[in-house]
Amino acid sequence: MELGRRLRELRKSRRMSLYDVERRTGHHFSTIGKYERGERRPSLERLRELAVVYEVSLADMLAGTPLAGQVDGPAERPDLQGLLTVARRMSPEQVAALIELLRLLVR
Repeated sequence: MELGRRLRELRKSRRMSLYDVERRTGHHFSTIGKYERGERRPSLERLRELAVVYEVSLADMLAGTPLAGQVDGPAERPDLQGLLTVARRMSPEQVAALIELLRLLVR
């Protein structure tokens, strides 16, 4: 699958707008749209950032294959849906702090 189409598929599957991705990455929505339309090629660093936002590995992002079980993962865990909704609005620093907290809790 073409990378741009894959990026759009991932964003849409997370029910995110271009503006949501802009807020999470700090990269202008028009640049993200250009990646999705194939008008620009994202750097490896940008792809890593998008993989974090879309909650997939870089390998899965680049594979171009269906993400069986990952695309709608929270749907089978409704108890986590609210948490993910809140987490999507967090800054990258807040997300990092939350991840660290979760790591401490599951030790």
